[in-house]
Amino acid sequence: MPSHLPGGREALPWGPRQVLLGVLGALAALAVMLAVSALVLEARGEPRDVGDLFAKAREVTVYADQRLAAATKGEELPKTPQILGDQQALSLTLGITLVLQLTLAGVVVGVTRHNPRALAQRLGLTNPNLRGFWRPVVAVISCYLMIVTYSAIVNALDIEALQPESTVPYEVVRNQGTLALTGLVVILAAPFTEELLYRGLIFGGLQRWGFWPAALISGAAFSAVHFEPGSLIPFFIIGVTLAWLFWRRGNLWESVAFHMLFNTLSFSLLIATEL
Repeated sequence: MPSHLPGGREALPWGPRQVLLGVLGALAALAVMLAVSALVLEARGEPRDVGDLFAKAREVTVYADQRLAAATKGEELPKTPQILGDQQALSLTLGITLVLQLTLAGVVVGVTRHNPRALAQRLGLTNPNLRGFWRPVVAVISCYLMIVTYSAIVNALDIEALQPESTVPYEVVRNQGTLALTGLVVILAAPFTEELLYRGLIFGGLQRWGFWPAALISGAAFSAVHFEPGSLIPFFIIGVTLAWLFWRRGNLWESVAFHMLFNTLSFSLLIATEL
């Protein structure tokens, strides 16, 4: 494998072995998070609404019929259905997500055998190139146009399953504390921890194979972990774009900047449309 990348840059000192270990560590952390989240939901209730306006109305109608029947027969009244998402359950789920993100950063630190400061220096995070900030801005605009175009095509073909949806639950706007926690997770934590894992570790460890193999693998991993069918293709393209931003300069700052800008815009649109 080559020891240098385009532009005379030295390849990162970790490779496929560290990538595999990091992916296994990330999957283990994700499995633990899902298990803990399941326990939280069992104890606290669902963080999401039962559905749209018609689904809520149906639940109320069914409950009213059951209550009337029970009262008529003198039986115990049925339990009140949960129509709206439980905010405490939602906050706890977000807190678990934040812990997961910090754990992922720890996994990257561990498998690369770099302390946080050394890792940041190796990835160029300690030396942001503000004059190149226009590249993430243009990339974000381009990716949003791509998503709009993709949504229009999917809608025209009437493929509802592939229609992109927000990966952030709209229920967060109902509580200021939950909304603030969501902003912390989405705008600050996720851009750094996800870029460390998907671009810094996975793409960085595989880029000796060439840009496209490393970008396609890291992009696929980034897309799959969001667990949203409609976002698979758009997020895959975004993942490749983020890899390209890192590849050009060997500086992860532009990828982090793109991620922060994209998430901030998405979060702002969610607030504007749901409040």
